[in-house]
Amino acid sequence: MVLNKQLLKIKLSLKKSLPIITEIPENETKELDKLIKSYRKKHIRTSQAIVDKTFNENKSFLNEIKNGNVSKSVSQLREIAWKDYLKDEVQFNILLMQELYKFFKTPQYILDALLDNNLSNLNNKQLKEQIINICGEYAGRVYPYIYKIALSNTNSRRSRAGKTFEAIIYKVYECLDYSYDSQGKVGRKIFTELGLGKKVDSILPSISAYGKRRNKTIVGTMKTSLRERWQEVAEEIERTKIPEIHLLTADEEIAESKAQEMNNHNIIVVAYDWVSNSESLKSMKNIISFEEYLFEEIPSILKYWDNE
Repeated sequence: MVLNKQLLKIKLSLKKSLPIITEIPENETKELDKLIKSYRKKHIRTSQAIVDKTFNENKSFLNEIKNGNVSKSVSQLREIAWKDYLKDEVQFNILLMQELYKFFKTPQYILDALLDNNLSNLNNKQLKEQIINICGEYAGRVYPYIYKIALSNTNSRRSRAGKTFEAIIYKVYECLDYSYDSQGKVGRKIFTELGLGKKVDSILPSISAYGKRRNKTIVGTMKTSLRERWQEVAEEIERTKIPEIHLLTADEEIAESKAQEMNNHNIIVVAYDWVSNSESLKSMKNIISFEEYLFEEIPSILKYWDNE
Protein backbone atom coordinates (compact mmCIF):
# COMPACT_ATOMS: atom_id res chain seq x y z
CA MET A 1 0.00 0.00 0.00
CA VAL A 2 2.84 2.36 0.89
CA LEU A 3 4.56 1.54 -2.39
CA ASN A 4 1.38 2.21 -4.36
CA LYS A 5 1.09 5.65 -2.77
CA GLN A 6 4.73 6.28 -3.51
CA LEU A 7 4.17 5.31 -7.14
CA LEU A 8 1.20 7.65 -7.43
CA LYS A 9 3.22 10.45 -5.87
CA ILE A 10 5.99 9.95 -8.42
CA LYS A 11 3.49 10.11 -11.29
CA LEU A 12 1.92 13.32 -10.01
CA SER A 13 5.27 15.01 -9.46
CA LEU A 14 6.36 14.11 -12.97
CA LYS A 15 3.21 15.55 -14.52
CA LYS A 16 3.80 18.86 -12.76
CA SER A 17 7.50 19.23 -13.56
CA LEU A 18 7.59 18.24 -17.23
CA PRO A 19 7.13 20.83 -19.97
CA ILE A 20 4.64 20.51 -22.85
CA ILE A 21 6.57 20.57 -26.15
CA THR A 22 4.46 21.17 -29.26
CA GLU A 23 7.32 22.05 -31.57
CA ILE A 24 11.09 21.77 -31.65
CA PRO A 25 12.86 24.88 -30.37
CA GLU A 26 14.15 26.91 -33.30
CA ASN A 27 17.78 26.66 -32.24
CA GLU A 28 17.55 22.84 -32.29
CA THR A 29 15.70 22.38 -35.59
CA LYS A 30 18.68 22.90 -37.92
CA GLU A 31 20.91 20.78 -35.72
CA LEU A 32 18.40 17.94 -35.82
CA ASP A 33 18.25 18.19 -39.62
CA LYS A 34 22.03 17.89 -39.77
CA LEU A 35 22.05 14.97 -37.36
CA ILE A 36 19.38 13.07 -39.31
CA LYS A 37 21.23 13.61 -42.57
CA SER A 38 24.61 12.53 -41.19
CA TYR A 39 23.20 9.46 -39.41
CA ARG A 40 21.20 8.41 -42.46
CA LYS A 41 24.36 8.53 -44.56
CA LYS A 42 26.40 6.74 -41.91
CA HIS A 43 24.01 3.99 -40.84
CA ILE A 44 21.82 3.26 -43.89
CA ARG A 45 23.48 1.60 -46.85
CA THR A 46 22.93 2.89 -50.36
CA SER A 47 20.32 1.22 -52.56
CA GLN A 48 23.12 -0.08 -54.77
CA ALA A 49 24.93 -1.67 -51.82
CA ILE A 50 21.76 -3.39 -50.62
CA VAL A 51 20.87 -4.64 -54.11
CA ASP A 52 24.43 -5.93 -54.63
CA LYS A 53 24.17 -7.83 -51.35
CA THR A 54 20.72 -9.16 -52.31
CA PHE A 55 22.02 -10.58 -55.59
CA ASN A 56 25.20 -11.98 -54.00
CA GLU A 57 23.21 -13.82 -51.34
CA ASN A 58 20.49 -15.03 -53.71
CA LYS A 59 22.38 -16.25 -56.75
CA SER A 60 19.58 -18.64 -57.73
CA PHE A 61 17.75 -15.63 -59.12
CA LEU A 62 20.43 -15.19 -61.77
CA ASN A 63 19.53 -18.54 -63.31
CA GLU A 64 15.83 -17.76 -62.98
CA ILE A 65 16.33 -14.53 -64.89
CA LYS A 66 18.45 -16.14 -67.60
CA ASN A 67 15.78 -18.82 -67.98
CA GLY A 68 13.14 -16.18 -68.60
CA ASN A 69 11.46 -16.05 -65.19
CA VAL A 70 11.98 -12.32 -64.75
CA SER A 71 8.73 -10.87 -63.40
CA LYS A 72 8.59 -13.12 -60.35
CA SER A 73 12.34 -12.72 -59.77
CA VAL A 74 12.21 -8.91 -59.87
CA SER A 75 9.23 -8.88 -57.52
CA GLN A 76 10.92 -11.17 -55.00
CA LEU A 77 14.26 -9.36 -55.22
CA ARG A 78 12.51 -6.07 -54.49
CA GLU A 79 10.91 -7.60 -51.41
CA ILE A 80 14.19 -9.03 -50.11
CA ALA A 81 16.08 -5.77 -50.70
CA TRP A 82 13.30 -3.74 -49.06
CA LYS A 83 13.33 -5.85 -45.90
CA ASP A 84 17.10 -5.40 -45.72
CA TYR A 85 16.69 -1.64 -46.02
CA LEU A 86 14.10 -1.62 -43.23
CA LYS A 87 16.62 -3.34 -40.93
CA ASP A 88 19.01 -0.44 -41.52
CA GLU A 89 16.20 2.01 -40.83
CA VAL A 90 15.42 0.36 -37.47
CA GLN A 91 19.05 0.67 -36.40
CA PHE A 92 19.10 4.27 -37.64
CA ASN A 93 16.00 5.07 -35.54
CA ILE A 94 17.47 3.45 -32.41
CA LEU A 95 20.76 5.33 -32.65
CA LEU A 96 19.08 8.63 -33.46
CA MET A 97 16.69 8.36 -30.52
CA GLN A 98 19.66 7.69 -28.27
CA GLU A 99 21.44 10.74 -29.61
CA LEU A 100 18.53 13.07 -28.84
CA TYR A 101 19.56 13.00 -25.19
CA LYS A 102 23.20 13.72 -25.96
CA PHE A 103 22.72 16.55 -28.46
CA PHE A 104 19.55 18.42 -27.47
CA LYS A 105 18.75 20.14 -24.20
CA THR A 106 14.98 19.75 -24.40
CA PRO A 107 14.90 15.92 -24.58
CA GLN A 108 17.76 15.88 -22.07
CA TYR A 109 15.78 17.96 -19.57
CA ILE A 110 12.66 15.82 -19.99
CA LEU A 111 14.47 12.51 -19.54
CA ASP A 112 16.45 13.79 -16.56
CA ALA A 113 13.20 14.90 -14.92
CA LEU A 114 11.61 11.52 -15.58
CA LEU A 115 14.54 9.69 -14.05
CA ASP A 116 15.00 12.04 -11.12
CA ASN A 117 12.89 9.92 -8.81
CA ASN A 118 13.85 7.14 -6.43
CA LEU A 119 12.73 3.91 -8.07
CA SER A 120 14.88 1.58 -6.01
CA ASN A 121 12.13 0.86 -3.45
CA LEU A 122 9.64 -0.41 -6.03
CA ASN A 123 9.04 -4.10 -6.52
CA ASN A 124 9.49 -5.72 -9.96
CA LYS A 125 5.87 -5.24 -11.07
CA GLN A 126 5.80 -1.61 -9.98
CA LEU A 127 9.21 -0.94 -11.50
CA LYS A 128 8.04 -2.37 -14.81
CA GLU A 129 4.93 -0.23 -14.70
CA GLN A 130 6.98 2.85 -13.91
CA ILE A 131 9.42 2.14 -16.77
CA ILE A 132 6.44 1.83 -19.13
CA ASN A 133 5.14 5.17 -17.84
CA ILE A 134 8.54 6.81 -18.27
CA CYS A 135 8.92 5.49 -21.83
CA GLY A 136 5.43 6.70 -22.69
CA GLU A 137 5.93 10.11 -21.11
CA TYR A 138 9.30 10.58 -22.81
CA ALA A 139 8.11 9.50 -26.27
CA GLY A 140 4.98 11.62 -25.99
CA ARG A 141 6.79 14.71 -24.82
CA VAL A 142 9.59 14.56 -27.43
CA TYR A 143 7.12 13.65 -30.18
CA PRO A 144 7.98 16.70 -32.34
CA TYR A 145 11.48 15.22 -32.65
CA ILE A 146 10.09 11.75 -33.39
CA TYR A 147 7.72 13.21 -35.98
CA LYS A 148 10.59 14.92 -37.79
CA ILE A 149 12.55 11.65 -37.85
CA ALA A 150 9.47 9.75 -39.07
CA LEU A 151 8.87 12.33 -41.81
CA SER A 152 12.47 11.95 -42.93
CA ASN A 153 11.95 8.18 -43.05
CA THR A 154 8.80 8.56 -45.15
CA ASN A 155 10.54 10.80 -47.68
CA SER A 156 13.55 8.51 -47.79
CA ARG A 157 11.38 5.44 -48.37
CA ARG A 158 9.78 7.00 -51.44
CA SER A 159 13.18 7.77 -52.91
CA ARG A 160 14.66 4.42 -51.89
CA ALA A 161 11.87 2.40 -53.47
CA GLY A 162 12.63 3.96 -56.85
CA LYS A 163 16.40 3.68 -56.55
CA THR A 164 16.17 0.05 -55.44
CA PHE A 165 13.92 -0.86 -58.38
CA GLU A 166 16.29 0.91 -60.76
CA ALA A 167 19.36 -0.86 -59.32
CA ILE A 168 17.64 -4.25 -59.69
CA ILE A 169 16.78 -3.59 -63.35
CA TYR A 170 20.38 -2.65 -64.11
CA LYS A 171 21.53 -5.84 -62.40
CA VAL A 172 19.14 -7.76 -64.67
CA TYR A 173 20.68 -6.05 -67.72
CA GLU A 174 24.13 -7.05 -66.52
CA CYS A 175 22.99 -10.60 -65.83
CA LEU A 176 21.87 -10.85 -69.47
CA ASP A 177 25.02 -9.06 -70.75
CA TYR A 178 23.03 -6.15 -72.16
CA SER A 179 24.95 -2.95 -72.80
CA TYR A 180 23.38 0.21 -71.41
CA ASP A 181 24.18 3.72 -70.28
CA SER A 182 22.39 5.30 -67.32
CA GLN A 183 22.53 8.75 -65.79
CA GLY A 184 24.14 7.24 -62.72
CA LYS A 185 26.71 5.46 -64.85
CA VAL A 186 27.81 8.22 -67.25
CA GLY A 187 26.48 11.34 -65.52
CA ARG A 188 23.48 13.59 -66.07
CA LYS A 189 25.55 16.11 -68.05
CA ILE A 190 25.99 13.74 -70.97
CA PHE A 191 22.24 13.09 -71.10
CA THR A 192 21.56 16.83 -70.91
CA GLU A 193 23.91 17.50 -73.83
CA LEU A 194 21.72 15.20 -75.93
CA GLY A 195 18.63 17.14 -74.89
CA LEU A 196 17.43 14.42 -72.51
CA GLY A 197 15.99 15.40 -69.14
CA LYS A 198 16.16 13.72 -65.76
CA LYS A 199 13.05 11.65 -66.55
CA VAL A 200 15.17 9.48 -68.85
CA ASP A 201 17.04 6.94 -66.72
CA SER A 202 18.82 4.85 -69.32
CA ILE A 203 19.54 4.17 -72.99
CA LEU A 204 20.22 0.79 -74.56
CA PRO A 205 22.67 -0.03 -75.98
CA SER A 206 24.48 3.30 -75.40
CA ILE A 207 24.52 7.07 -75.50
CA SER A 208 26.66 7.00 -78.67
CA ALA A 209 24.09 4.78 -80.39
CA TYR A 210 21.36 7.26 -79.47
CA GLY A 211 23.41 10.06 -81.01
CA LYS A 212 23.74 8.13 -84.27
CA ARG A 213 20.19 6.81 -84.63
CA ARG A 214 17.77 7.35 -81.80
CA ASN A 215 14.96 5.24 -83.27
CA LYS A 216 17.23 2.21 -83.03
CA THR A 217 17.76 2.56 -79.29
CA ILE A 218 15.61 1.92 -76.24
CA VAL A 219 15.04 5.00 -74.10
CA GLY A 220 13.98 3.89 -70.64
CA THR A 221 12.55 5.38 -67.49
CA MET A 222 11.55 3.62 -64.27
CA LYS A 223 8.78 4.29 -61.79
CA THR A 224 7.68 1.96 -59.02
CA SER A 225 4.20 3.48 -59.12
CA LEU A 226 2.54 5.24 -62.05
CA ARG A 227 -0.34 7.23 -60.53
CA GLU A 228 -0.18 10.54 -62.37
CA ARG A 229 3.60 10.55 -62.77
CA TRP A 230 3.45 8.90 -66.18
CA GLN A 231 2.39 12.32 -67.49
CA GLU A 232 5.90 13.56 -66.75
CA VAL A 233 7.14 10.92 -69.19
CA ALA A 234 4.64 12.07 -71.82
CA GLU A 235 5.95 15.62 -71.41
CA GLU A 236 9.51 14.35 -71.88
CA ILE A 237 8.54 12.66 -75.16
CA GLU A 238 6.91 15.86 -76.39
CA ARG A 239 9.87 17.99 -75.39
CA THR A 240 12.63 15.79 -76.79
CA LYS A 241 10.74 14.34 -79.78
CA ILE A 242 11.81 10.82 -78.79
CA PRO A 243 9.88 8.27 -80.90
CA GLU A 244 8.82 6.37 -77.77
CA ILE A 245 9.83 5.63 -74.19
CA HIS A 246 9.81 2.31 -72.37
CA LEU A 247 8.43 2.91 -68.88
CA LEU A 248 9.41 0.09 -66.53
CA THR A 249 7.19 -0.19 -63.47
CA ALA A 250 6.41 -2.35 -60.46
CA ASP A 251 2.86 -0.98 -60.37
CA GLU A 252 0.31 -3.80 -60.30
CA GLU A 253 -2.78 -1.64 -60.67
CA ILE A 254 -2.82 -0.14 -64.15
CA ALA A 255 -6.25 0.91 -65.35
CA GLU A 256 -7.18 0.22 -68.96
CA SER A 257 -8.05 3.90 -69.48
CA LYS A 258 -4.63 4.95 -68.21
CA ALA A 259 -2.97 2.36 -70.45
CA GLN A 260 -4.79 3.82 -73.44
CA GLU A 261 -3.73 7.35 -72.53
CA MET A 262 -0.11 6.24 -72.31
CA ASN A 263 -0.47 4.51 -75.66
CA ASN A 264 -1.62 7.80 -77.17
CA HIS A 265 1.66 9.34 -75.99
CA ASN A 266 3.87 6.52 -77.34
CA ILE A 267 4.70 5.13 -73.91
CA ILE A 268 5.49 1.42 -73.81
CA VAL A 269 4.80 0.14 -70.30
CA VAL A 270 6.94 -2.77 -69.10
CA ALA A 271 5.22 -4.53 -66.20
CA TYR A 272 5.05 -7.86 -64.41
CA ASP A 273 3.72 -10.63 -66.66
CA TRP A 274 0.61 -11.12 -64.50
CA VAL A 275 -0.18 -7.44 -65.05
CA SER A 276 0.44 -7.32 -68.80
CA ASN A 277 -1.50 -10.57 -69.27
CA SER A 278 -4.44 -9.54 -67.10
CA GLU A 279 -7.92 -9.55 -68.67
CA SER A 280 -8.13 -5.77 -68.88
CA LEU A 281 -4.67 -5.22 -70.37
CA LYS A 282 -3.73 -8.26 -72.47
CA SER A 283 -5.16 -6.69 -75.65
CA MET A 284 -3.14 -3.46 -75.14
CA LYS A 285 -0.09 -3.59 -77.40
CA ASN A 286 1.76 -0.95 -75.40
CA ILE A 287 1.64 -2.99 -72.17
CA ILE A 288 4.31 -5.68 -72.29
CA SER A 289 5.89 -8.00 -69.74
CA PHE A 290 9.46 -7.88 -68.50
CA GLU A 291 9.95 -11.16 -70.35
CA GLU A 292 8.86 -9.73 -73.71
CA TYR A 293 10.90 -6.60 -73.14
CA LEU A 294 14.09 -8.44 -72.18
CA PHE A 295 13.94 -11.39 -74.57
CA GLU A 296 12.28 -9.88 -77.62
CA GLU A 297 12.48 -6.09 -77.78
CA ILE A 298 16.00 -5.53 -76.46
CA PRO A 299 17.60 -8.35 -78.50
CA SER A 300 16.03 -6.98 -81.71
CA ILE A 301 17.60 -3.57 -81.02
CA LEU A 302 20.97 -5.01 -80.07
CA LYS A 303 20.98 -7.15 -83.21
CA TYR A 304 20.83 -4.00 -85.34
CA TRP A 305 23.96 -2.62 -83.69
CA ASP A 306 25.77 -5.95 -83.91
CA ASN A 307 25.52 -5.62 -87.67
CA GLU A 308 26.84 -2.05 -87.73
